[in-house]
Amino acid sequence: MNAPPLGRPDQIGVVVRDLDAAADGMRRVFGLEPRTRAENTYRRTTYRGREIDATVGVLLYDLHGIELEFLAPRTTGNIWRDFLDERGEGLHHIRFPVDDHAAVREDLHARGIETCQEGASARGGGVRYAYYDSVPYLGFLIETLNPRGSA
Repeated sequence: MNAPPLGRPDQIGVVVRDLDAAADGMRRVFGLEPRTRAENTYRRTTYRGREIDATVGVLLYDLHGIELEFLAPRTTGNIWRDFLDERGEGLHHIRFPVDDHAAVREDLHARGIETCQEGASARGGGVRYAYYDSVPYLGFLIETLNPRGSA
């Protein structure tokens, strides 16, 4: 089986309970301050087949060319809260930029890896994200993002 049509990874996502503690840890370990701190609400996103609104606190860092994202879920019934409740804090996802969400979805579904949450990115401009449930195989999710707002 050939590799799925994914780009080079560009983000590592970590789910945490407390963004302040994560920021303190990044200061202590790497001497870094967040590039961005935000509260994002994803409206009308699709989670396991149903439409939801989901809010998550976010810290973003540039770590040697890879974006390190800390996520603290504020609402229930979404992929971030489920991961935290079921697995605790830790590596949540690795994100890959893609040009064609449909081709990636088709390929991953053929591998038995289902879409668990998808919707419009907080970036706007037609940018969309999707999370795939690779946890049983890898211990973390795969996220895709179409950074140019296509497909």
